[in-house]
Amino acid sequence: MPVTDVTTEAVSVDITVPPAEGEANAELYRCLSKVLELGKSDVVLDKGGKSPEKVVRLLASTPPEEILEKLKKQVENT
Repeated sequence: MPVTDVTTEAVSVDITVPPAEGEANAELYRCLSKVLELGKSDVVLDKGGKSPEKVVRLLASTPPEEILEKLKKQVENT
């Protein structure tokens, strides 16, 4: 999994798919949904569709602390 860093401000994700025709955004959704154990439709782009910096919204009712824990665990395992 390409989650490389987690801070209180941001999550860094290393996506190697080219940013053509939304493929990189789709890969970001797949990666985050897998790590966070959410459905792909639970991860949606809020801002930054054509930017390297994106804001995603999680539509699941998972508590923020649990989300943060899963992301940090993924960074530790890389």
